[in-house]
Amino acid sequence: MLDWYLNSSIHVAISTAALVGVTNWYAKLSLDWRVLIFVFCATMCSYNITKYYDYLKRNDHLKKTLITIIWLTVAGLLICAYYFYSFKLRSQLVILFFAFLNFLYVIPIGKGKKNLRNISGIKIYIVSICWGAVTVVLPLVEAEAPIQWYVLVAFIQRFILTLILILIFEIIDAKADDIKLRTVPQVLGVQKTKIVIYILLFFFFILDFFKRTQYQNQVLVNLILVAAIIAMTYFARYDRQKYYTIFWVEAIPIAWLVLINIIK
Repeated sequence: MLDWYLNSSIHVAISTAALVGVTNWYAKLSLDWRVLIFVFCATMCSYNITKYYDYLKRNDHLKKTLITIIWLTVAGLLICAYYFYSFKLRSQLVILFFAFLNFLYVIPIGKGKKNLRNISGIKIYIVSICWGAVTVVLPLVEAEAPIQWYVLVAFIQRFILTLILILIFEIIDAKADDIKLRTVPQVLGVQKTKIVIYILLFFFFILDFFKRTQYQNQVLVNLILVAAIIAMTYFARYDRQKYYTIFWVEAIPIAWLVLINIIK
């Protein structure tokens, strides 16, 4: 059951939705269930299409568990379409732009039949930009909040957090990944990649104090979050079980939202 939960991308979808909750908290927005459900379903569908697109092209006989994931993805796409038409035009344009970017990420195009995911060095930045846009820009645009400098700060911070999580994934997968992908650990080595993560964590921590709103226990929340990421980075190595990343590392955004609500 746990494997199905993880393989169906429900866990990562909850993590993305949690980051929308973090945005609502800092921007003092009322909860918009439409945005939350849309982000959850869009993330789940996007990850499932990315993971299983090539597999579906090669295989006629599908496992029962994969069939249930396919139906779940179809249901998610229908829900996304339903809520898409309820959003304001600006929100729809944001969604369409990043949906197109995700399309290029998954579907091979051009003479070389390459997608953005297979172009060395670009994958982590595309994913980080999309997470930042969906979890920061979309909720604020739909709420018609003023797009000021603090939005850029929040976007950069969210970009950095996503980048950090992906780098931990890449450390675990350093030996399994195709060398042509030229992931950061493949280029710099595992130890130097960890140093990069620690530097990024410093900027992640500092940027939080440039947001529009501040809270009494904000420093404590951020210190706990940063300490947890440092520990996960320190103990990351290629022989870790898959649950280390696809469950625990991907749960970090959920932990951030939980900490914010507990330590008020």
